[in-house]
Amino acid sequence: MDFKYSGIILNKKDVGEADRIYTIFTLEAGKIRVLGKGVRRPNAKLAGHLEPLTCAEIFVAKGKGMGKITGSIVTDNLVGLKADLDSLSNIFYSFGILEKIISEQEEDREVFYLLLEYLQSAEKISVKTADKCKKDILMLGFLFKLLAEAGYCFEVEKCVLCGKKLKLEKNYFSAARSGILCGSCAKEEGGKIVIENESIKFIRIFLKNKIENLVKLSANRKNINNLKMVMKEFLEWIVK
Repeated sequence: MDFKYSGIILNKKDVGEADRIYTIFTLEAGKIRVLGKGVRRPNAKLAGHLEPLTCAEIFVAKGKGMGKITGSIVTDNLVGLKADLDSLSNIFYSFGILEKIISEQEEDREVFYLLLEYLQSAEKISVKTADKCKKDILMLGFLFKLLAEAGYCFEVEKCVLCGKKLKLEKNYFSAARSGILCGSCAKEEGGKIVIENESIKFIRIFLKNKIENLVKLSANRKNINNLKMVMKEFLEWIVK
């Protein structure tokens, strides 16, 4: 039986003498892994339509075992994005996170459109500016929104222990508590890290706005490094 998917190709892995396994995030079935038979042969035409960071219509024949790709039509090659090394690094890092936290064969249209919007917005930024901070803040916005869509949203309005509204003081992030601790409650807690007040503001903005609106944000390297540290702590707790 043949199936047609609208997909975003995340990665590829060589197997056998001339084959590849592709990981694709699709509108219809979420994350899938399918086989590209013979795509590594010198004259294989299909390989050029299956490069990572490509949006395509994918045709898959399903029988026993893994589905096999029978055709692919590129809908967006994201050429501007592929030419920008800073953006490429961010995109493939984001793909890696998505693969770790999203299960296979689970339709999730919200995540699909979130990912598509991120790629389109990242391409616009890569064409307009060389400012790495803007590219990093967009990536972080996508990742915080992705975690929220996957059910890993955390509290950024009030202390997760006492419930009081957060003040402009020294606050802390706790991955185990899935949120922010005020200075008083943090005294008896282990495994916490400082979260800057600007970082809290950014996360609130991320969660309340569409990706396309995040391209307007500006941040300095200190803000970005603190947000990256918070993201790293949370991801390590999620995937451990």
